[in-house]
Amino acid sequence: MKKGFIIILVSILLFSCSDKTQNTIQNIWEDYSFNTTISNSTQIIIKSYDSTLANKRVNVEAYIPSKIYRARTKKQLEEFDKIFLNTEKTDYCCCPKNSYSIHFLNKKEELDYFYVDTIEFKNKVRICEKSYQFSYIINKQNWKDYLNELEKNNQNDRN
Repeated sequence: MKKGFIIILVSILLFSCSDKTQNTIQNIWEDYSFNTTISNSTQIIIKSYDSTLANKRVNVEAYIPSKIYRARTKKQLEEFDKIFLNTEKTDYCCCPKNSYSIHFLNKKEELDYFYVDTIEFKNKVRICEKSYQFSYIINKQNWKDYLNELEKNNQNDRN
Protein backbone atom coordinates (compact mmCIF):
# COMPACT_ATOMS: atom_id res chain seq x y z
CA MET A 1 0.00 0.00 0.00
CA LYS A 2 2.84 2.40 0.89
CA LYS A 3 4.60 1.62 -2.39
CA GLY A 4 1.44 2.37 -4.37
CA PHE A 5 0.94 5.67 -2.54
CA ILE A 6 4.56 6.71 -3.15
CA ILE A 7 4.33 5.81 -6.84
CA ILE A 8 1.14 7.85 -7.20
CA LEU A 9 2.67 10.77 -5.29
CA VAL A 10 5.84 10.74 -7.41
CA SER A 11 3.72 10.51 -10.59
CA ILE A 12 1.66 13.53 -9.54
CA LEU A 13 4.80 15.52 -8.76
CA LEU A 14 6.38 14.62 -12.09
CA PHE A 15 3.20 15.48 -13.97
CA SER A 16 2.85 18.87 -12.25
CA CYS A 17 6.49 19.67 -12.95
CA SER A 18 5.93 18.71 -16.56
CA ASP A 19 2.94 21.07 -16.72
CA LYS A 20 5.05 23.93 -15.33
CA THR A 21 7.80 23.11 -17.79
CA GLN A 22 5.30 23.11 -20.64
CA ASN A 23 3.95 26.55 -19.61
CA THR A 24 7.47 27.93 -19.32
CA ILE A 25 8.42 26.58 -22.73
CA GLN A 26 5.23 28.01 -24.24
CA ASN A 27 5.93 31.45 -22.71
CA ILE A 28 9.49 31.41 -24.04
CA TRP A 29 8.23 30.38 -27.49
CA GLU A 30 5.53 33.10 -27.57
CA ASP A 31 8.00 35.80 -26.49
CA TYR A 32 10.57 34.55 -29.01
CA SER A 33 7.96 34.47 -31.76
CA PHE A 34 6.75 38.00 -30.96
CA ASN A 35 10.29 39.38 -30.75
CA THR A 36 11.23 37.64 -34.00
CA THR A 37 8.18 39.14 -35.70
CA ILE A 38 9.18 42.62 -34.56
CA SER A 39 12.82 42.18 -35.58
CA ASN A 40 11.87 40.79 -39.01
CA SER A 41 9.46 43.63 -39.72
CA THR A 42 10.40 46.30 -42.21
CA GLN A 43 7.15 48.16 -41.56
CA ILE A 44 4.48 48.27 -38.87
CA ILE A 45 1.01 49.51 -39.74
CA ILE A 46 -1.27 50.49 -36.87
CA LYS A 47 -4.91 51.02 -37.72
CA SER A 48 -7.18 52.98 -35.42
CA TYR A 49 -10.92 52.31 -35.31
CA ASP A 50 -13.86 54.18 -33.87
CA SER A 51 -13.95 53.04 -30.23
CA THR A 52 -17.76 52.64 -30.32
CA LEU A 53 -17.24 49.79 -32.80
CA ALA A 54 -15.16 47.92 -30.24
CA ASN A 55 -18.26 47.40 -28.12
CA LYS A 56 -20.19 45.92 -31.03
CA ARG A 57 -17.73 43.51 -32.57
CA VAL A 58 -14.39 41.94 -31.68
CA ASN A 59 -13.09 41.78 -35.27
CA VAL A 60 -12.48 45.45 -36.04
CA GLU A 61 -10.76 44.52 -39.30
CA ALA A 62 -14.23 44.35 -40.87
CA TYR A 63 -14.48 48.14 -40.52
CA ILE A 64 -12.70 50.99 -42.26
CA PRO A 65 -9.98 52.43 -40.02
CA SER A 66 -10.39 56.03 -38.91
CA LYS A 67 -6.62 56.58 -38.93
CA ILE A 68 -3.53 54.70 -40.09
CA TYR A 69 -0.06 55.05 -38.56
CA ARG A 70 3.04 53.72 -40.29
CA ALA A 71 6.40 52.89 -38.76
CA ARG A 72 8.90 52.57 -41.59
CA THR A 73 12.26 53.76 -40.35
CA LYS A 74 14.66 51.73 -38.26
CA LYS A 75 14.28 54.24 -35.42
CA GLN A 76 10.47 53.97 -35.48
CA LEU A 77 10.66 50.17 -35.41
CA GLU A 78 13.12 50.27 -32.51
CA GLU A 79 10.87 52.70 -30.62
CA PHE A 80 7.98 50.27 -31.01
CA ASP A 81 10.09 47.55 -29.41
CA LYS A 82 10.90 49.89 -26.50
CA ILE A 83 7.26 50.31 -25.46
CA PHE A 84 7.40 46.65 -24.39
CA LEU A 85 10.07 47.21 -21.75
CA ASN A 86 8.72 46.34 -18.29
CA THR A 87 5.61 44.81 -19.78
CA GLU A 88 3.26 42.29 -18.20
CA LYS A 89 2.43 39.17 -20.19
CA THR A 90 -0.91 37.47 -19.68
CA ASP A 91 -2.46 34.22 -20.81
CA TYR A 92 -5.66 33.83 -22.81
CA CYS A 93 -7.72 37.00 -22.95
CA CYS A 94 -11.43 36.70 -23.58
CA CYS A 95 -13.36 39.40 -25.38
CA PRO A 96 -11.10 42.45 -25.48
CA LYS A 97 -12.56 45.68 -26.83
CA ASN A 98 -10.29 46.25 -29.79
CA SER A 99 -9.83 49.78 -30.99
CA TYR A 100 -6.57 49.25 -32.92
CA SER A 101 -4.87 46.57 -34.96
CA ILE A 102 -1.12 46.23 -35.48
CA HIS A 103 0.16 44.65 -38.68
CA PHE A 104 3.78 43.53 -38.94
CA LEU A 105 5.10 43.42 -42.48
CA ASN A 106 8.33 42.37 -44.11
CA LYS A 107 8.24 44.35 -47.34
CA LYS A 108 4.69 43.52 -48.52
CA GLU A 109 4.30 40.18 -46.73
CA GLU A 110 2.26 40.28 -43.53
CA LEU A 111 4.15 38.40 -40.82
CA ASP A 112 1.52 38.68 -38.08
CA TYR A 113 -1.05 41.00 -36.56
CA PHE A 114 -2.28 41.85 -33.10
CA TYR A 115 -5.27 43.66 -31.65
CA VAL A 116 -5.09 46.52 -29.17
CA ASP A 117 -7.60 47.19 -26.40
CA THR A 118 -7.26 50.73 -25.03
CA ILE A 119 -10.64 50.66 -23.26
CA GLU A 120 -10.36 47.92 -20.60
CA PHE A 121 -7.85 49.70 -18.34
CA LYS A 122 -7.55 53.35 -17.40
CA ASN A 123 -3.73 53.57 -17.54
CA LYS A 124 -2.84 50.42 -19.48
CA VAL A 125 -3.22 49.02 -22.97
CA ARG A 126 -3.67 45.33 -23.79
CA ILE A 127 -1.98 44.13 -26.98
CA CYS A 128 -3.49 40.75 -27.85
CA GLU A 129 -2.22 38.05 -30.13
CA LYS A 130 -4.75 37.61 -32.96
CA SER A 131 -6.29 34.44 -31.50
CA TYR A 132 -6.19 35.95 -27.97
CA GLN A 133 -3.95 33.17 -26.63
CA PHE A 134 -1.69 35.71 -24.92
CA SER A 135 -1.36 39.44 -24.53
CA TYR A 136 0.98 42.13 -23.30
CA ILE A 137 -0.13 44.91 -21.00
CA ILE A 138 1.79 48.13 -21.48
CA ASN A 139 1.62 51.66 -20.15
CA LYS A 140 -1.08 53.67 -21.95
CA GLN A 141 1.01 56.84 -21.98
CA ASN A 142 3.85 55.01 -23.76
CA TRP A 143 1.34 53.84 -26.38
CA LYS A 144 -0.05 57.36 -26.88
CA ASP A 145 3.44 58.87 -27.06
CA TYR A 146 4.46 56.33 -29.71
CA LEU A 147 1.39 57.05 -31.85
CA ASN A 148 1.90 60.81 -31.48
CA GLU A 149 5.51 60.45 -32.62
CA LEU A 150 4.44 58.39 -35.65
CA GLU A 151 1.78 60.92 -36.54
CA LYS A 152 4.24 63.79 -36.24
CA ASN A 153 6.79 61.99 -38.45
CA ASN A 154 4.13 61.04 -40.99
CA GLN A 155 3.02 64.69 -41.22
CA ASN A 156 6.64 65.78 -41.73
CA ASP A 157 6.94 63.21 -44.55
CA ARG A 158 3.92 64.77 -46.29
CA ASN A 159 5.33 68.30 -46.09
